[in-house]
Order: sequence, then C-alpha cells, then structure tokens
Amino acid sequence: MNRFNLAWGISMVILICLGGYLNLYSPTPVPLKMDLKDLPSTIGDWRWVRKEHPNNPFGILSADMELMNFYKNSSGREIKLYIGYFESQRGDKKLTHYRSKWLHKEAEVVEFTMNPHRSIWINKTILKDRRNSQLLLFWYDMDGKIITSRYRARIFTALDGLIRGRTNGAIVIVSKNVEHPDSLKEILKDEMEFVGELFPILRTCLPSS
Repeated sequence: MNRFNLAWGISMVILICLGGYLNLYSPTPVPLKMDLKDLPSTIGDWRWVRKEHPNNPFGILSADMELMNFYKNSSGREIKLYIGYFESQRGDKKLTHYRSKWLHKEAEVVEFTMNPHRSIWINKTILKDRRNSQLLLFWYDMDGKIITSRYRARIFTALDGLIRGRTNGAIVIVSKNVEHPDSLKEILKDEMEFVGELFPILRTCLPSS
C-alpha cells in the first residue's frame, strides 16, 4: 500500500509539473482590479510620504506592476510597502525567482490575527547589510490565497496554470529599518498594525478567485 501511495504521489507531481510547465508558456494575463497607484494615500494611521527609492529593492524581477510607498504615522515612525504583481508567469518571469529566495533564508512563519474569527500566516525575517537592518513581513497573494512558502506558491501556480490557464500572483512586503535591537518589538507592532489596515485594501486591488 505504501509503495502504491508513493507511486501515485510521484505520478501526480509529474502530471502537475508537466501541466504547469505547458501552461506557463501560454497563460492568460490577469490584470489588477485597481491600479497599484490608486491605493489610498492614508492607510489607518499611516500617511503616504513622497520619497526616492531604489529599483528592485528586494530582488523581485520582471513584475508587471510594482509599488514602493513610504508611510508615516502620527508619531513620525516610518514604514515601507512593496507590492510586485505578475499578470502571468513564464520562463524567467517568475514570482518565486531564484534571485529572491534569500528572502526566505532565515524567515519564520508567524500568525497574524485578522479578527476573532480569522488568522493568517505570514513570513517574518530580518535582513542585514553593511548599512542597516530591516524587519520584514512578507507573503505571496495567489488569487486571494495567502501563501508563505515559495515552493507552495510554485505548486499553486502550476495547478492554476493546469486547471485555469492563469498564473498571476503578487508578493507583498512590509518593512522598517531597525535602528536598535531593543526597538524590534515596537517595529513588529507597527508593522502588524499596518498589515491589519492594508489587508482589506488589497482585496479591492488584487484579483481573487
């Protein structure tokens, strides 16, 4: 029985991968429900501020639409929001491109309570470079489904390509510079607060099945 289950599982994986592979070459582009630029300038207590930012700050390549906004709250604390949306994926144009896998290197999955009746799971990690450190919360939004694993995102893409001929998806990253290790708790609180206000807004923008 175990051998049968193993053989069946391997066969299903092969079929899914083959179907996804074939469909990735002719997926139907799925546009956003609303342009990212039309996101409200105020999200809860956070207000958009104009600021220069680097291109591809998180290694996300070939996204069809990108947004990098900076927000400040009434206390003057700042948060960054990045959204990269793919209308379709094929070849090197992938949401889970190998160049962005470093986001997951030291990430942990944390629970975020949307309301008393619903929780979601998102990724949390700290990115360090020579100049500063950042605390990141990030996740994949695949037709309204929140996915933390890049491998599960790939499987979802293959299945959606096989079943519906569409491979759209987005990555959402909320980040803030860490100026002192003692501020991590406060930063996480700010980011969680922002995510709570952001999430319903994303549903008016990102496609969902």
